[in-house]
Amino acid sequence: MRPLRTLLAAGLLGFALIGATAGGALAYGRADGPLAQIEFSANCNNPDFELCQQVGLGGIWLWIEIDSAQGQTADIAGAGCGHIKGVGGGADSIRGEIDWEWTATPQGLPGGFLPPDPAGYYTIVLQGPDGPEPFSFPVTVGHYSLHPAPGVAIELQVAP
Repeated sequence: MRPLRTLLAAGLLGFALIGATAGGALAYGRADGPLAQIEFSANCNNPDFELCQQVGLGGIWLWIEIDSAQGQTADIAGAGCGHIKGVGGGADSIRGEIDWEWTATPQGLPGGFLPPDPAGYYTIVLQGPDGPEPFSFPVTVGHYSLHPAPGVAIELQVAP
């Protein structure tokens, strides 16, 4: 009888822990009214490809939560790394809050390289005055992928 009680107690504790974890996950993002999440990865490791000549060798990996309740701000987290062949390189963390807006015309990167948004709208993530040009992402939920040359990959996921 004692092993059955122990097993039952362990099972109840397990369900309680799962419920506590799921509740935290379900509550994520509600406070700031998220509209979408964008996961973006771009790797440019082909020195002969035009885009890699413009942005340099390396990559960028971003998670962006487009928020509505905070006056068109977005949370961003990620990393960027660069390297020079034969010299080395390094990575920097990207974290904070940025501004965004909607437009019918893609601006900056990777807008010119990804297929057009089926709905014809884009989320433009604006950079600071001293930062690089803006990034534009399709608004339509889905996965976008582009491999225009060896050593070059752009992956994008837009999720609700």
